[in-house]
Amino acid sequence: MKKRFLNIFLVAGMLLFAPSCSDDFMDLNPSEAVNQDEVFTTVKNGWAAINGIHRLLYQQGGDMDQCGQSAQMIYNDFMGDDVVPLTNQWFVSGTRWLQHVNANAAHVRHRYRFYYQVILNANLIIENMANIAAPEVEKEPIVGQAYAYRAWAHFELVQFYAERYDPAKANNDQLGVPLVLNSVDGREGLGRATVQQVYDQIKLDLAKAIELLDGKTMPAGPAQRSHLSAAVARGILARVSMVTGDWTTAASMSNAARAGRSLNNHEQMLSGLNSITLPEVMWGSHVIPDHTTFFHSFFAFMSYNFNSTNIRTSPKAINSLLYAQIPDTDIRKQWFEETAASARARLTANSIPTTYSAAPFHSFKFSAVGTTDSRGDVTYMRVAEMFLIEAEALARDGQYAQAAQVLYDLVSTRDSEYTLSTLTGQDLIDEIMIQRRIELWGEGFRWQDLKRTNSNLDRQGTNFNQSVHILLFYPAGGPHWVSLFPRDEINANPKIVQNQH
Repeated sequence: MKKRFLNIFLVAGMLLFAPSCSDDFMDLNPSEAVNQDEVFTTVKNGWAAINGIHRLLYQQGGDMDQCGQSAQMIYNDFMGDDVVPLTNQWFVSGTRWLQHVNANAAHVRHRYRFYYQVILNANLIIENMANIAAPEVEKEPIVGQAYAYRAWAHFELVQFYAERYDPAKANNDQLGVPLVLNSVDGREGLGRATVQQVYDQIKLDLAKAIELLDGKTMPAGPAQRSHLSAAVARGILARVSMVTGDWTTAASMSNAARAGRSLNNHEQMLSGLNSITLPEVMWGSHVIPDHTTFFHSFFAFMSYNFNSTNIRTSPKAINSLLYAQIPDTDIRKQWFEETAASARARLTANSIPTTYSAAPFHSFKFSAVGTTDSRGDVTYMRVAEMFLIEAEALARDGQYAQAAQVLYDLVSTRDSEYTLSTLTGQDLIDEIMIQRRIELWGEGFRWQDLKRTNSNLDRQGTNFNQSVHILLFYPAGGPHWVSLFPRDEINANPKIVQNQH
């Protein structure tokens, strides 16, 4: 009898990989699978289990483009219209929209496998922590994070493998993804819940996560922001609410998520955005030397300085039309160099040899630890994103003055010459979306933003090159905005209905 695809991540009775460094909050049987009966005996071991999920987010997979959430972030931007990979290197098939329309593609399988691995292990934590004899208050921050992870992973899956949530519809009954809410269902094989059912459960899980995490203190130390706090859970709910058109919740949750938190100053904005200790980081992975992923790292693909073939021969550039909309007085313009000559000069100033290519609109936003060390802390949520969500939600809700003020509070810290916007309606929304594209460039949001706003993919008239990138335009609502399910899942699980292209 064939095993269901969702179950191939879990050997019977075994739980994920535990962290492997004494600097982590807890260290249990480093880098080995742990028997769940052994894990769920103490709160200490429960912390080790949740740390194991944290580790999955940047754990090295099979191929170089398979490294947890780092890989998904890169694909999400390469499939959009703002990040321009300049040559035919890793991830370029994503840029051409060839991966997600191929059921046999490694990325389709890896994305599906990665998020369900998070979900199944979160379910094991939720189910088994209840059996530990300890005060509930000690268990709640662990279980709360598991609920947040389960919600987040389902959210990422349903955006990729299902038609977009349409806020104008009374019921989004189009097929979504399997909704796995316990450790048994994933083994038996499930059909696809509706998009509405998936989003309803995501919101329930996030409400539970916020309830359990509120008032809880995460472990101290540099990896503290690897944990999902109540603020992060609110931030995820704000993202979800933007997709479902719940502007009131999106605005209130993003505002609450950023409360009391600082924005980066100009020096920090130009630091390479590779440290979890930067003021804006709300959630990210702290990557220590023992955990380096070498050529799989986010910074092995998106930095300007790591010594790899991908970085040397295929620098990443910003969409030339987007670059043109960044004022010279905006500190974020210094993330990029407009000409190959200025890019070469900057590389030289940073002791980067001439073997590295220099290109127009060259990105210097991200830097690795060094030319021989691809590490860098990977950021999944920043305070700036919360400002942008709040501004957009308020604008879409018709609260234009309030939206303009929130936007000003963010952008004026980037551009000393920025003035309070007097725009209203779609014009104001457009201004906010431009600021979102500039601020979050390369951080993994663009393709999802295009899909949730039902926008065309339009790379025409830019520095996208048809001979390299092939696809320069794709209309909103076309069938290729939905990924195929991996062939392994279709073959193993007769309850799954494949998407049609």
